[in-house]
Amino acid sequence: MPLTPADVHNVAFSKPPIGKRGYNEDEVDAFLDLVEQELSRLIEENADLRQRVGELDQELSDAKSSARQGGGSPQPVPVQKAPEPPRPVEPPKPAPVVAPTPAPAVAPTQNAGDSNMQAAKILGLAQEMADRLTSDAKTESEQLLGNARTNAERLVTDARTRSEAMVSDARQKSESLLSDAQTRSETQLRQAKEKADALQADAERKHTEIMATINEQRSVLEGRIEQLKTFEREYRVRLKSYLESQLEELENRSSALPVDNGQDSFNQESQSSGYSQSYAKGNN
Repeated sequence: MPLTPADVHNVAFSKPPIGKRGYNEDEVDAFLDLVEQELSRLIEENADLRQRVGELDQELSDAKSSARQGGGSPQPVPVQKAPEPPRPVEPPKPAPVVAPTPAPAVAPTQNAGDSNMQAAKILGLAQEMADRLTSDAKTESEQLLGNARTNAERLVTDARTRSEAMVSDARQKSESLLSDAQTRSETQLRQAKEKADALQADAERKHTEIMATINEQRSVLEGRIEQLKTFEREYRVRLKSYLESQLEELENRSSALPVDNGQDSFNQESQSSGYSQSYAKGNN
């Protein structure tokens, strides 16, 4: 089935699946437009050549018709009319006295024979000329037909050669464009992958560093918390011991005071006990 410009114009390519290599749609459309224009031009040129071959065939047919008309029956030959035979010379009138002699009667018969021979010769020459003209016309028509066929074949061959060359050139350009697009796509994909790998490696490195810093800080804070807890326990123990010793000392002092000072001692003890309890609560 021959390829037409409409086929090139209406062709549609499916898009590649996601992740597969593809081609630039604008470049492919521009290339198809060029192919469509060149194919239209070649078709128009081929039509012109066919029309020219038809005209040559018509001229050849006309030449053949002319040759047939010239070489048919010998009836058209009388167009070149032979000169009429001369009239027989009338014998001179005999003198009234002298009787006519039979000799002059031979002249009309001889003149008539010469006229017939001359007419036959002219007819033969005319027939020969007609045959020669017919042969020349036939030869010329065959030459014209051969030249027309040769020219037509040469033009068709040239058109086919140019068409094949254009198609081959278009195919090579298409393959070159597709190869370049594929190479650029692979290069961009490789660069994008390398960049993504570098970003991922950098992110992992930063994550590792941050996690190491966090773990280090957590260890320091946990140690600090343990120190504070130890200090709190020791402080509570020391404070409790101190308060107990103070309470014991106050109790000893209160028991050693006289009775009249019992109220004052009780007040002081109450104040001291309240102060100690409030201090202990505040520390707790």
